[in-house]
Amino acid sequence: MPLLHAISLISLAWVLIHLLYRLCKPKAPLLPTFTNAPTSRASRSWATDNSISTTVTVNKVQLRIETSAFNSRHEQLASRLRDRRSKRLRKWVITFYNAGVGAGICGLVLGLLTLLWITGDSLLARIILQSSKLSSHDKRALDVEGSAQFNAQNYIWLVIPGLTVPWTHLPLIIIAVCFCQIVHEIGHAVAGALYSVPILSSGLTVTLIIPSAFVSFSTALMGSLDAFSKAQIIAAGPWHNFLLWIFLIGLGKSAGIVENATGLGTALVNLGWEDLSKEGRVVVEIDNDSPLNAVLKVGSVITALDDVSLAGEQDKWSQYLMPPSSTDVPWYGWCVSRELFQADSADCCKTAHPTLDHLCFDSLGHGKGCLNPIPILSTSHDQFRCRTGGDCHDDALCVQPDSSSSSILRLSVQGQDLTLWNGPKKEVWEQVIVDRYTPRFWFIPSSATGSLNDFWSYLQMATLSLFMFNLLPLPFLDGAQLLNALINHAYPAVEPESIDMESGRRSSTSTSTGSQWKRRIERLVQTGTVCLVVVYFVLGVWTLV
Repeated sequence: MPLLHAISLISLAWVLIHLLYRLCKPKAPLLPTFTNAPTSRASRSWATDNSISTTVTVNKVQLRIETSAFNSRHEQLASRLRDRRSKRLRKWVITFYNAGVGAGICGLVLGLLTLLWITGDSLLARIILQSSKLSSHDKRALDVEGSAQFNAQNYIWLVIPGLTVPWTHLPLIIIAVCFCQIVHEIGHAVAGALYSVPILSSGLTVTLIIPSAFVSFSTALMGSLDAFSKAQIIAAGPWHNFLLWIFLIGLGKSAGIVENATGLGTALVNLGWEDLSKEGRVVVEIDNDSPLNAVLKVGSVITALDDVSLAGEQDKWSQYLMPPSSTDVPWYGWCVSRELFQADSADCCKTAHPTLDHLCFDSLGHGKGCLNPIPILSTSHDQFRCRTGGDCHDDALCVQPDSSSSSILRLSVQGQDLTLWNGPKKEVWEQVIVDRYTPRFWFIPSSATGSLNDFWSYLQMATLSLFMFNLLPLPFLDGAQLLNALINHAYPAVEPESIDMESGRRSSTSTSTGSQWKRRIERLVQTGTVCLVVVYFVLGVWTLV
């Protein structure tokens, strides 16, 4: 899906949201909901009974749904944990969330050290890469073995629809992130019930396309808790995300063990799908406006990209098409007549946009020339392929398309002639979605298995990311609030201080010297973390561009 289409669909969705929002007016008079409910004219409230109310707010590209529907359930849980008959249950819950504080501390320290290491390593690699480019201008050899290129994604993969993942993955990403955030907020809510801290409201916010769940606690009651109890509530969200990640990993490993022992999973999949991974990858979707629609169709089997075979378990499709390529490319040239190569000028090598019938070729030491690539690149016989000039006859040269002036990709499609693509390889990855399975029946969606696998991967990635990223000591994240609670636990404040779980703001009347140096430490850690995140993000985007 092109970027323009994605922007159009997102814009249309928000237009429909605004229209529905204005058409669906409440039948009953507007009633007050919560003490912290939005007071904007753009908010609408619905009261289902005397105790439950819901507020919907639409402000430009932000949709906020806030409800008290779960307040009674939370109070019931708090009452049960307060009950003397549930003394043993309360003890186990406290032990469980004590472990969450330990996991939160480990996650905070590990996240900081990892961020510091990868940022420094990425920055050093970028400086070395730039200096090596300035010091030498090496010509691209046929054998790319031993070449090195900095890749920030070796450590953290930036999931950016349309850039690092296809636009069609966007709904899967949103659902996975939303589910993991709900699990995260349930952790805060259950830990809050442990100390009878009532929730004022809970809900969901969507900003443009980014979902965010939230639970709003009473600031006054949160402020009355001791520092360690606050730490338990704060760390409970990331702790739930970490446990969900462990559960998903364990479930996947268990499924793999059962599959290896019985083959049950393969047998079930084979009932509806056929595995063609031994031949290549099956086309399951093509953008409607893609020029590849003329040569590819849903169900086509692509067996190779250039000289890289797509057969096997490894996803060489994405590895080869997404820059920088991490696939070991067995790139070979073609033997062409020396007379044919030298007969024409090299004018096309100076053109910014060469045509596909007049392309620049590099003869690896004998200059450049312009040739018609179609009869050359469509030849796959071994006697016409070469790695060096010595592999050809005396009257022939070993040539390949010049990478500096052209970008040719050869797609080998089962049962069809070779297809040549002139342009960025990334565009093929954006316009064509492939899978290893093809459905046996017409009513089964061709992309069903791929979508399920992608969703499973995004679910694991989202819950682990929420655990690690939320524990970074950044403003408004759990990590900053956990750091504050831990410092106050180690060095108790003279007067109690309150924390707003939603906004992250603190209020305190203490002006002692101890409170001042604690604030300085917090600000120093937060500022340093923000700088590291900004530097690493810039390096990551710089590498992708």
